[in-house]
Amino acid sequence: MDVILSNLRGDAQECEVLVSGFFEDERPLRGASGWLDWRLNGLLSCCLIENRLVGTWKETTLIPSQGRIVPSFILLVGLGKLREYSYPRLRDLCPFLLETLGRLRVSKVCFCLPEDERHQVEPAKLAEILMEGIADTAETLPFPGGREWVKGLQPVFAREEGDLSEILLGLQTAQSILRDRINIRILTVSEKGNAPSMTQRDVKAN
Repeated sequence: MDVILSNLRGDAQECEVLVSGFFEDERPLRGASGWLDWRLNGLLSCCLIENRLVGTWKETTLIPSQGRIVPSFILLVGLGKLREYSYPRLRDLCPFLLETLGRLRVSKVCFCLPEDERHQVEPAKLAEILMEGIADTAETLPFPGGREWVKGLQPVFAREEGDLSEILLGLQTAQSILRDRINIRILTVSEKGNAPSMTQRDVKAN
């Protein structure tokens, strides 16, 4: 499995689906979802006002990007109440999220879930949990060819601002933990001029 670490913003990723999470008690939208709302001319805010979006736990809404961002679709995932967001909740979310993506049969997905001090979730641990969740769920997906689909999946972790080393550490930890179950190759995308370039991270965990 190729896992891509990118310093390009999530809405600039060449992927089929951008996954973004939001809370039912955080208004206005913040983080990646707030940025997406701006790119979509306030569409998400309008959906919230009309109660077509709420943000309850595991609520999912698939929205076509209509060319306003690079990914073809946005998958909005409700994360429930802000105070309940935690590592155990993320572990619980993984099987549901992967099953949803598997039924869409997408092959390249960018994850933009909250990961900062305010939400008490560190980037490294978030990346590690998501990769472990992908590996765990591969064995139990309730549709034909689920395991093969997971092998061909390309998860993308995007972080425009700040150091990418934290996410890289989490991916390397998952790479070491899962090495007997799934082969993970970590690729890094960096922007040079107008053309992104990709390099492989060959750092081996001890």
